Amino acid sequence: MKILLINKFHYMRGGSETYHFALADALRAKGHEVIFFAMQDEKNIECAQSEYFVSNVDYNGKNSIVNKINSVRNFFYSKPAAERIEMLIKKEKPDIAHIGLIHRQITFSVVEVLKKYNIPVVMTMHDLIFACPNYTMLVNGNVCSRCLEGKAFNCVKNKCVKGSFSKSLLAAHEKKYLLKKGYYDLIDLYITECVFYKKLLERSKVTKSRIIHKTNFLPISQKFEFNAEYGDYVLYFGRFSKEKGIMTLLKAHKENDCRYRLVLVGAGPMKNEITNYIKENGLTNIELPGAIYGEKMEEIIEGARVIVTPSEWYENCPYSVLQSLAKGKIEVASNIGGLPELIENEKTGFLFHAGDPKELADRITLVMNMDKSEYEKMSKKICETAKKKYHWEQYADMIISEYDHLIKNDNRVGEES
Repeated sequence: MKILLINKFHYMRGGSETYHFALADALRAKGHEVIFFAMQDEKNIECAQSEYFVSNVDYNGKNSIVNKINSVRNFFYSKPAAERIEMLIKKEKPDIAHIGLIHRQITFSVVEVLKKYNIPVVMTMHDLIFACPNYTMLVNGNVCSRCLEGKAFNCVKNKCVKGSFSKSLLAAHEKKYLLKKGYYDLIDLYITECVFYKKLLERSKVTKSRIIHKTNFLPISQKFEFNAEYGDYVLYFGRFSKEKGIMTLLKAHKENDCRYRLVLVGAGPMKNEITNYIKENGLTNIELPGAIYGEKMEEIIEGARVIVTPSEWYENCPYSVLQSLAKGKIEVASNIGGLPELIENEKTGFLFHAGDPKELADRITLVMNMDKSEYEKMSKKICETAKKKYHWEQYADMIISEYDHLIKNDNRVGEES
């Protein structure tokens, strides 16, 4: 079959793009043809359909008044995106479409065109846009569910989108517009990456369409192997922002009298706050190497004794955690969002209450004090479990089966995992 994959970004930017390109590789490996639709960007990975991509839209850039007015018009319904994807559909005639991120740049205008040509549509929900106009269910770094069941104008009152009244107002109107038009019901099948998000999507009541949960998979290139040459440090890698819980990790490090080497890999808006906290509290044994990618990052992950994911927001199904588990790494993660679905407490890792530095410190100490045989037994079990759960082939078989049902207009419900 020919599958059209639609996502705002056609370059490696985050977890949704990791999924986007990994899915393309998996479908090709199963003998199917994949085509793409996205925004134009100089960072894009080259593909044959790029001539049909819609112009890039940046709502955070400095634009003229005329451009701002045009941007607002396209914020809810992008006519250029509808026109470009119709040209692509007429030429390529895809059997089915699978959507990732489309809100605000590509918009649901493309879904209208897909339905015009009777093309079934699947959508993977990578974020919380259906429940929260700012995507994250966070207000000033704290979890908030006020907009979950339709009360989107709480977003305006709290200036939830980048602290801006106008951007928050626009985002609130977007949710109202999408619900009024019934766009969420045009999707034939929703896939959530964790059960927690599935329940939120059901609670939001934005759609009557079928919703299933399927945990993410790892790319074809991912190796599932435990490296016995591990080191002795605690590792955090990811974005330096409040919701990621890095301050809780630093407090846990202080609780443990800084006796374990702590490596913080990444960058973000909290970099200065982190460095200031370290200095003001006299914390030692901490390394801040910056953002690192590729093989060097792989080596850092393999060398860690324990990896900490101390998030304080509703994480979905982070690839950072899946990649760590594939290497047999023992994760200490907060008990929030989709994280508890990835880690079986005290069997394939350890959970702690989000925001509790004392409990986090105790969990880290527990792992650091494991004897070699106990540590390696758990690590090998983690690696074996990850291969069973997150290997690309079983996900590919599942999604192809779902595609077949939709193309045949078969309403049978597939088996969930």
